[in-house]
Amino acid sequence: MLVALRNGERVEARLAEKGPEYFCPDCSIKLILRKGRIRIHHFAHKPKATCAWSKGETLQHLKAKELFLSEFVRRGLAAEVEHIVPSLPNDKRADVLVWSPIGNRFSIELQHSSVDYNELEERTRSYIRARVAVIWIPFLQPKYLDRAEPIDFGQEGNFLIEKFSARPLEKWVHGLYFGEPWLYDPKFEELYMYKLRPHLLHKEYIEWYEDGCEQCAGGYNYSSSRWRDLILYGPYQLDQVRIEVLKRKKTSIGNHNYPGGQIGRLIPFAAD
Repeated sequence: MLVALRNGERVEARLAEKGPEYFCPDCSIKLILRKGRIRIHHFAHKPKATCAWSKGETLQHLKAKELFLSEFVRRGLAAEVEHIVPSLPNDKRADVLVWSPIGNRFSIELQHSSVDYNELEERTRSYIRARVAVIWIPFLQPKYLDRAEPIDFGQEGNFLIEKFSARPLEKWVHGLYFGEPWLYDPKFEELYMYKLRPHLLHKEYIEWYEDGCEQCAGGYNYSSSRWRDLILYGPYQLDQVRIEVLKRKKTSIGNHNYPGGQIGRLIPFAAD
């Protein structure tokens, strides 16, 4: 957790000092402030806590939230980390909530772990009801980026990752943004726009004789049900993207259901 309460007021861990008592905004139990020279400053519940917010977060996730928060604050925008949106199911915190100068609210959902379709749909629908434009950004796992191959000049994209095991999260977000979603690389703290395309497998051509007759089969390509090919565009630094509102209609594509309303998205722009 990056935020706690002190005397009923929000306090961010990066600004907190050891000594005062801090409490969980959800369960009101006293928290431990952890600060060091290497680890991300954060609050933690004591062992065996049952609060829904006591579920551990990776240091990569905590750092990503701080980086996005710092970038929007640098631009002069109002922003808060772990802002509570009452209409949300389960964990009611938006990773980073940003207010635009014209009054729009955006939630940056930095998703490190996998999420099933039902939770994605329900959480997105809840954001729309709360008039918050949600922006889903899955994490790019280092094991895939390590085997990314540069794409030859003149072809679509900058890098290709074959046999990418896309999680429900990447598949659903791909449809939500009409094939123009983004991934966050926690290793180098960069962003990539991505596209998923079918990964083709080849069925070898074979011939044989059966009952004196020549038989044949195969000799064609087919789409893998397990893998996709991942095309990456980028990388982009955080100061090279901006946020905007995207309106979309309620649609169903296969087993993916997309709520209708206003969501948010990232688009590239030139750095200052």
